[in-house]
Amino acid sequence: MKKIASVFLTIANLTGWAQPSGIALANMDTSVSPRKDFYGYCNGNWNKTFQLEASDARYGSFNEIHQNNLKQFKVIYADLLKDKTIKPNSNAQKLRDFYKTAIDSVNADKLGYTPIQPQLAQIERIKNSNDLIELKIAFDRIGVPLLFEGGVAPDAKNAKRHVFSIWQSSFGISDRDYYFDAKFEEIRKAYLHYIETSFTLIGQTPESAKAAAQEVYAIEKALAEKAINRTMMRDYEKSYNPQSKSKLQALTPTIKWENYFAKKGLKHPDTVIVGQPNFMTGLNDLLGKQSISAWKNYAKWQLIQSASPYLSQAFVNITFEFKGKALSGAKQMKPRWERTHSICDGYLGHAFSELYVKKSFPPQSKAKLDEMITNLIGAYRERIASRQWMSSATKQQANRKLDLVIRKIGYPDKWDNYSSMAIGTNNYWANICAASAYLHKKNMAKLNKPTDRYEWQMTPATVNAYYDPGTNEIAFPAAIIQPPFFNPQADDAFNYGIMGSIIGHELTHGFDDGGAQFDADGNLKMWWTDDDYKNFKSKTQRIVEQFNNYIVIDTMRINGEMTQGENIADLGGLTMAYYAYKKTLKGKPSVKLDGFTGEQRFFIAWAQGWKNKATDKEIKRLLSVDYHSPGNYRAFAPLCNMPEFYEAFQVKAGDAMFAPETKRVEIW
Repeated sequence: MKKIASVFLTIANLTGWAQPSGIALANMDTSVSPRKDFYGYCNGNWNKTFQLEASDARYGSFNEIHQNNLKQFKVIYADLLKDKTIKPNSNAQKLRDFYKTAIDSVNADKLGYTPIQPQLAQIERIKNSNDLIELKIAFDRIGVPLLFEGGVAPDAKNAKRHVFSIWQSSFGISDRDYYFDAKFEEIRKAYLHYIETSFTLIGQTPESAKAAAQEVYAIEKALAEKAINRTMMRDYEKSYNPQSKSKLQALTPTIKWENYFAKKGLKHPDTVIVGQPNFMTGLNDLLGKQSISAWKNYAKWQLIQSASPYLSQAFVNITFEFKGKALSGAKQMKPRWERTHSICDGYLGHAFSELYVKKSFPPQSKAKLDEMITNLIGAYRERIASRQWMSSATKQQANRKLDLVIRKIGYPDKWDNYSSMAIGTNNYWANICAASAYLHKKNMAKLNKPTDRYEWQMTPATVNAYYDPGTNEIAFPAAIIQPPFFNPQADDAFNYGIMGSIIGHELTHGFDDGGAQFDADGNLKMWWTDDDYKNFKSKTQRIVEQFNNYIVIDTMRINGEMTQGENIADLGGLTMAYYAYKKTLKGKPSVKLDGFTGEQRFFIAWAQGWKNKATDKEIKRLLSVDYHSPGNYRAFAPLCNMPEFYEAFQVKAGDAMFAPETKRVEIW
């Protein structure tokens, strides 16, 4: 190792190579004081010069990485289409046929809405609520949501096994609060127009379409009244309601559960976990009150809404008019191949990701990230040891969570095999149904079986990362381990500033308001002493209050309660990454690159990672539905709590970035 390092140093000296800082100097506006507006200082020139594409409602570093990856994705698909050596029934053949059929807009326009006529005929045969439940079972198989959601998932209080869980339905208008909040009145009108127009596209008259839309909306609003909001969903204990066979039947007497499970090919489980009992009782009441004709229109709408992206251009256009323009403010659609890729990644993610990883993910990146995770965990242990508000008993349990955390970097050890997925070349919707049926069958087969803690929940071609409290795992897909988040050539200050903070962010989710409810084995279980948990909650309340004070647009504020998990994770992740970076210096002062110390570059890298532009509509939508704070607030808000930032940029009392010590939040 020493010999290789010295040879590399000699070559570097001979060629004049200097390690890049990694930060984007062109994005900065150094006329802005970092002590006054750190986001503007780091991203001011980018904000002035960058223009949103007509197809974008928002754009930031995640989009930048995705756009760079798309260039490689396009080559992969082009090679796939012309490859004559693909074996029948292989993953590559399934992916090729799925993609080829999906991008064929000519055939889609020729078929119109005929691909969904078999399901429309099923709906027309409904005569009573029992028939409606039978339809739900059929729709479950093809991925069309109806009435409520249900599936096999790990048992929150016994993470080693799978159980059947039921929870409230999703809502077509985006979120339950959209049905009630006065500021979304225009969105509600646009949604009704979307439903009406969609019904006319399957041959209904404008008059009948309007009446049907009103019935659909009335059902959705009635269900929304019984649903809980996103903030309430973060209380996992309240969403864990085990029901025996008899209790489940008593909760919803209209639904014949024995028959429901039998038709799904399952033995009725002794216990079913019900996420929101109040929603299910509300649904049961509504099943008895609403006419069958109204429920048939509701079912038609669920089908049309699910299938529209895969039908003719008329359906695609009206969907974009609402979801793209009205909800988010985008002006035009992404290219068809790009939209198709996101669907391929969702249904055949391993088939595509295997090709992507071979082409674009070097093993050195995986090794470097693994090293960074080790350093971040080490920093976390030291911070836990320094928490005076925690007892030794709770600290022991916190360290156990770090001991058992599962690392997933880049891609899984084993790729899924799609040989039993029935992909054809007839029509796009038929392939969606076949892929959904495959995934549904795979999910049902997990019931009563041990959980696989090494199964990936995100595809390697996804620009994202996650922590799952139920498995105590952190995952970093290959697609996110790219510039501007990670650059193997850049110095440690840059890589720890953004990628290290992302690693720390995911680790901190194990200790945020949600992750704190789960123990090291992934069980929903109190592992804190009573006093320690009270101390923890008093500290998380302070970060709620900090973000509640930020007015983002018009009179809309960040919802500090809803976003607290992500805000805790940002602050914790930054803190851990900073001290992990400092350890790489081994007690020596950081070197200056591009005129900045390592400590300064660390914070600049973080802020540049959250450069962000969005339409007003998208900002308002995200403030209502996103658990994350807006990117530009993520860039600077955590720093106001960090004395390390104050030291790096000489922030003092009176500066806009300064907060008195009594107002600063420190948790981890």
